[in-house]
Amino acid sequence: MVNYSKMKNKNVIMGFCFFLFLLPSLTFAQEGGEDIYINQLGFLPNVEKIASVHAVDEGDFLIRRTANNQIAFSGQLEKAAYWKSSGEKILIADFSKLQEEGEYYLEVPGGGKSSKFTISKDCFKNVLQATSKAYYYWRSAFPITKEFGGEWNRPLAHPDTVVFIHPSAASKKRPAGTAISAPGGWYDAGDYNKYVVNSGITCYSLMSAYEFSKQSFNSLSMNIPESNDYTPDILNEVYYNLKWMMSMQDPHDGGVYHKLTTANFAGEHMPHKVKNRKRYVVQKTTAATLNFAAVMAMSHRVLKKDYPKFADQCLLAAEKAWAWAGRYPVTFYEQEELNKKYDPDINTGAYDNKKLKDEFAWAASELFLSTKNNEYLHHAMNYYKTIHHIAVPSWGNTAMLGIYSLLNNRESIPLSDRKEFHILNRKLLKMADALVDSYLKSPNRTAFGNQEAHFKWGSNAIAANQGMLLLQAWILTGKQMYYDAAYSNLDYILGRNATGYCFVTGFGNQNPKYPHHRISAADGVKEPVPGLLVGGASNMKLPAFQFPSKYSAKRYQDEYKCYLTNEVAINWNAPLVFLISGLSNNF
Repeated sequence: MVNYSKMKNKNVIMGFCFFLFLLPSLTFAQEGGEDIYINQLGFLPNVEKIASVHAVDEGDFLIRRTANNQIAFSGQLEKAAYWKSSGEKILIADFSKLQEEGEYYLEVPGGGKSSKFTISKDCFKNVLQATSKAYYYWRSAFPITKEFGGEWNRPLAHPDTVVFIHPSAASKKRPAGTAISAPGGWYDAGDYNKYVVNSGITCYSLMSAYEFSKQSFNSLSMNIPESNDYTPDILNEVYYNLKWMMSMQDPHDGGVYHKLTTANFAGEHMPHKVKNRKRYVVQKTTAATLNFAAVMAMSHRVLKKDYPKFADQCLLAAEKAWAWAGRYPVTFYEQEELNKKYDPDINTGAYDNKKLKDEFAWAASELFLSTKNNEYLHHAMNYYKTIHHIAVPSWGNTAMLGIYSLLNNRESIPLSDRKEFHILNRKLLKMADALVDSYLKSPNRTAFGNQEAHFKWGSNAIAANQGMLLLQAWILTGKQMYYDAAYSNLDYILGRNATGYCFVTGFGNQNPKYPHHRISAADGVKEPVPGLLVGGASNMKLPAFQFPSKYSAKRYQDEYKCYLTNEVAINWNAPLVFLISGLSNNF
């Protein structure tokens, strides 16, 4: 085992004080920036550095040092192009040749000034810490103390040591009303319920981030209660949720309950002040069981060194879940139908996926890698050879996750077993090439934001997942264009977008103050919990709101009740953690 505990211990001593010192500086107000879209945190030294300008038709730009206003770089704005998604003519300021570390701002004569930004090899260290630590603040059944949570401290809530079998989940050995214990895990999003399906892709993305960027995470202290041990903090945090997921498996047959929930969403209250609400585990489903099987099989590999006994339990549970899914391949979660049959009605998040061939392929891929049983590989490859289109990953489409895992672990697989892996490679690169093409042709010079389909609910997570895919392509090929396109999407999330927002709470010149997050709304603290990625601009409709523009890239509202654009969710933060760590660790 690599001994990096000294690095962590040293950081833990300083971590909390440094984080409290950091936050005020991250939310400073500055003049200017409305006419210049730029990554508000900064840039790594040797990467492409782009700003988007829309206040002028042509001209030059200057990069000045904030310390003395001296010019550090000058250049000419590239010819304007019309960005259909924002309804604006965009000119590109390219200052990639500026690599000297320091603090700067961009000025366009007659077009204003940008917010300040840094060029530094550590420019994303604090936002990586915060987006990773967000999961600590999402913990259920755990007291968030002042020592680790600062002003966002709160008492333990939802211990979930007594939750009830909902009639939809009843079985002979666990009839309706049976009390079981299922403590721990993360609140899913802005609400206080816990969902296996969404936990699946979240845990996968975080463990993948660790495997992709071990150097970053081995020395990163998130200042959580486990920071003094020998295990990377990001794995400690994933372990906290995996233990809860393990409790959601019925030990008698291997099926997995879809979610742990109250009958209805709670109001705008702190979790410990939500009184007298019974919590239930609801129907076992194929989707939940396959997500569980995939993540537990992966956990067997990733956690083997740090949690060996638990890792062995994970593999046994994964195989038991796979067997259940094979017996019940079409047990879907249909909330409206369940509510016609059973009481009480359940009206919380559904995660109601009915297309599960991709989940079977993902689970089979992970099980193959952990068991080397070729039956699992054959199942996965039979699917991947026949499927024509694979989407960027989401909780409802997980096919690409199996491809990532198989390709990233290809060196551990005998040549005879990976003779058809060129199929996987081709499918991944086809998607990556399309994103690079989007990036190169984009008036905003970002891979994201050039199609209406990008601006769905949770558009920022789409941008982050695109970046994750592009980094996978970069590692496979070593081609810089994939890295640059991935970096462009981080630029987008951190400020180079048509709203002018850095979409991560607590960071940048202009950031969300009112995320759809019950804790941030009810805790009495001026600033929201830091490190949360909000959903972002959306072309979907929300009748109660009038958005500031008809253009999709501008349709964002920083209001608590505007869940369409300001929701937060565990599965949205996770690919951002991957993207930040992957770009920073490997630049």
